Amino acid sequence: MLLVCAFLAMLPASVLRVNDWVELGRDQFALEMLGPLAVFAVWWVMGWRTPRRETRHNGLRALAAVALLTALGLLALSQFLLGWIPGPLALARALINERSLAGVWEQIVAVWAAAGGRLALWWGGVRGGGASQDNLIFAGLAGIVLWTAGSVTGWLARRYQQGFLAAAPVLWLLGTVLLYSFGGRILMAVGLGAAVLLQLLLDHDKLLKRWTARGLDYSTGLLLDRLMLVIGVVLLLLTAAAVMPNLYLSPLVDRYFARVQPVYESMEGLADRLFPGVQGASRLRGGGLAGGLPNDFLLRGGPDLGNEVVMRVRMSDSPASGYPDYDAGGESPPGHYMRGGTLTVYDGRGWSNSAATTRIDVPADETLQELGVEGRKEVVQSVALTFNTQVLYAAPEPATVSTASSAGLRAEGDLVALWAKERSYTAVSAVPAVNDEMLAAEEAWSAQRPLPAGYEIHLELPDTITPRTRELAAKLTAGVSGPFAQAQAIEAYLRTFEYDLSVSEPPPEVTDVADYFLFELQRGYCDYYATAFVVLARLNGLPARFATGFAVGQWDPGDGVWTITEAEAHSWPEVYFPTYGWILFEPTAGRPGLARIGLPQTALVAPLPAPVDAPEVESPPVVWNWQMLIWFAPLALLGWALYAVAAAQRRKREDPWLGVMRWGARAGRPMAADETVLEYGGGLADYVLRRQTQQQDAARKAAAEMRSLSGAVNSSKYASPAQREDADSAVRRHWERLRDYLRVLRIRK
Repeated sequence: MLLVCAFLAMLPASVLRVNDWVELGRDQFALEMLGPLAVFAVWWVMGWRTPRRETRHNGLRALAAVALLTALGLLALSQFLLGWIPGPLALARALINERSLAGVWEQIVAVWAAAGGRLALWWGGVRGGGASQDNLIFAGLAGIVLWTAGSVTGWLARRYQQGFLAAAPVLWLLGTVLLYSFGGRILMAVGLGAAVLLQLLLDHDKLLKRWTARGLDYSTGLLLDRLMLVIGVVLLLLTAAAVMPNLYLSPLVDRYFARVQPVYESMEGLADRLFPGVQGASRLRGGGLAGGLPNDFLLRGGPDLGNEVVMRVRMSDSPASGYPDYDAGGESPPGHYMRGGTLTVYDGRGWSNSAATTRIDVPADETLQELGVEGRKEVVQSVALTFNTQVLYAAPEPATVSTASSAGLRAEGDLVALWAKERSYTAVSAVPAVNDEMLAAEEAWSAQRPLPAGYEIHLELPDTITPRTRELAAKLTAGVSGPFAQAQAIEAYLRTFEYDLSVSEPPPEVTDVADYFLFELQRGYCDYYATAFVVLARLNGLPARFATGFAVGQWDPGDGVWTITEAEAHSWPEVYFPTYGWILFEPTAGRPGLARIGLPQTALVAPLPAPVDAPEVESPPVVWNWQMLIWFAPLALLGWALYAVAAAQRRKREDPWLGVMRWGARAGRPMAADETVLEYGGGLADYVLRRQTQQQDAARKAAAEMRSLSGAVNSSKYASPAQREDADSAVRRHWERLRDYLRVLRIRK
C-alpha cells in the first residue's frame, strides 16, 4: 500500500518530464522524488501519532504533525534544489584543513543568499508586470505543490482506508497538468489503474483486520482471488472500451470551453507573468483568437502535434476523385489558405484586436459582407473540422456560411472571425483571382482615393517602432512605385531570412518583435515574418493586417479532399488594395510563394461563376479506442459511491429482527406463529449449529449472536422505557456482528 501511494504521488512530476515545460536538468529527478518522500513521511508520522480515542490533545498533535511534515518538506526541497547541507566528506575536510566549521557555514550562508537574491529579482519582475524566467523558482513552487499532494494522499490512505479517496488529489493534479499539456495522457490511465489497486489493497487490509478481531478464519489466497477478479473486470472494461465509440458531445464540450475560457485566459496571463519561459503548454481552443504570437503554442507541442488532422476540406475549384491530370502525374491542384481570423492591433510584443470590434449574429446562408466582383472568384468549400474550436475556417474572404454564426467586424469588409458550434459546414468565399499585372496597375491610397471609414487602424503603429526599422522600410521601397511593387519588395527581402522552428519567443527585455527579428534574430517562423511584413508595410503607407489559420495542406487524389494537420498552422499578412480588397502575401521563407492567376474572361472585371454544389465532406470516422476507459472510470466511481451510500442508508433503516426472520426463512427455518422472540432466537441458533457443516467456528459465533440479539430485541419491546435505549443499541451492535457471519454461512437444508 505504501509503494502504490508513493507511485501515485510520483505521476504529476512524471508528466512534467514528458512535456518538458522547462529545462530542469537534475532538478527534474528531485521533483519526482518529493511526492513519494512525502508519502513515506506521512506514513512515519502517523505511525507514532496517538489514536484519537487515547488522548485529549488531538488538536495539538495534529498541528505538531503538520508542522513536522512542513519542515521535512522544506528541508528536502531546499536540499534537492540548493544542496546547501554539506556532506560528511566536506565536514571532515573542513575540520582537518581549517579545524573549524566557519568556512562551511559561510558556504551555507552564500548559497541561501544567492537563492534569496534570485527570489527577490524574480518577485520584483512579477510586481513590475512580468518576471524573467527562473527555472529554480518554478521547480521550488512545483515542489511545494507535489509535496502537498503526496502528503494529502498518504494521510487519506492511512486515515480513511479508501484508495479512490486517497488517489483523488494526485489524479486531480495530474488531470490539471494534462489539461495544459499535449503529452503524457497514458499516465492518467496508469494512475487510474494504481487507484483501483490501492482501493483493493486498503479494502482487503480492513477486511483482514475485521476478521482477525472477530476470530474468523479466512483463506490466505483471498487477496490473489480478488486481484484476479479486479483484473478480469478491468479487462472487460478495456474490451468494452475498444468496441465503443469515442463519444464527443459537442454541446457539452462547447459549453465547457465557453465557461472556462475567461478563467483560462486569466490563468494564462498569470502564468506568463510568473514564468514566461514555460514551454509545451497548450491553449484552450474554445473559440477565441490567440493574442501575442498566435501560433507559438503549436510550435512547442512536440512531434505528435504536427501529425494530428485538424480539418478535411473539399473545394469546388479542386478536381473530384479520379481526375486524371492529378492522379497520374502526382501533381497537386492549387489550394487555398484556410483563415481563422485576423488581428490588427500591434503593441510591439504581439497582436490583438480592438475592444471596439462589432459582434453580430448571422443566419445560415446569409451574406456576411458585400465584397464586389472585381478580381474575385467564388469558391465553395465543404469543411469537416476534427479539433475542438468554435472558429469557422474558410478561404478568404468568406461571403456566406451554411450554419448560423457570430461574426466579428471592424468595419464593412473587414472581418475579424466567424464563430459557430458546427464542426461540418459549407462556406462560399470570394477568393482573389488577380495576377501580378492587375495588382501592379493599382494606385496608392491618397486624398483623392482615401481609405474606407474605419480602415485607418490598419496603418497604426506603436511607439516601440525603432528608427532603424523605419530606415529599413524606407530603404526597401526607395525608387519603387505602386503599393503592389512596394509589398513585393518587402516580401522578397523577408524571404531571404532563414526559416527556423526552433527559436524561442522573444526575451522579456525585447520591446519590439519586428525590430528583434529584422536586426538581431534574422531567423524564425511565420509569426515573425508576418509581423515584420505588416510593420514595414504600414511604415510605407500600406494598410495591412495579421491573419492566422492554416496553409493548404496535403491533396488526397483518391478522395478529392485536402487534409490539413496541425503542422500547417500558419500566419501571413494581408494588404488592402483599392479595387480588389484584401490580398494575401507570403513572406515566410519556409513556404512556397503564392501563384497569382487572374480570371480568364477579362483583365480587370470578371463575373462570378455560377454556384457550385460541392459534395459534402464525410464526417470524421468514429474513433474506437481504449481511451473510452476514461468514460467508464468516473461512472464506475460514481456508481460505487452511490451504492455505498445507498447500502449505508439501507442498513441504517433496516429492522434487525425482520432481517433475522428473512434470513431464517431463506435458510429453511421460518418463525412459527406461536413462537416468541426468545424462542425463535434459540431455535434458529440450534438450527444453524445442526445444519452448518463447514464453517463451524462461524456457526457457533452466529448462534451466540442470534441468542443475544433475540434477548436484546425482547428487552427493547418489553423492558422499561429507561432500559429500552440501551436495548436498542445492543440490538444494533449484535446485528452488525451477526450480519457478517450470515454472509459466510452455508446452511444445508
